Amino acid sequence: MGTRGSIALVLVYEPCTPRRGPVPLVRVDDPGLALRVAECAIAAAEARAAELSHADEFLGEVEQAEAQRLRRVLALLIPGLAIERLTRSVVQ
Repeated sequence: MGTRGSIALVLVYEPCTPRRGPVPLVRVDDPGLALRVAECAIAAAEARAAELSHADEFLGEVEQAEAQRLRRVLALLIPGLAIERLTRSVVQ
């Protein structure tokens, strides 16, 4: 008997003061929104990798590997997240 987890988004307020930690404000259980956030996170990681590769090819490759790892992990957790872009970039 397996249990299946769920993906939720949590909006967090981070105060400027170190005396107080992050404050969770709301939890959102919306699979479509989780998918869009995951896609945005992957796009940001890929953009960072591309930017770094202009300055340092090795660092760019390391960041690209991290972006691919992020995509694989999120694809396992979030239904509907495609890994085609990962496959294409690895083949190229």
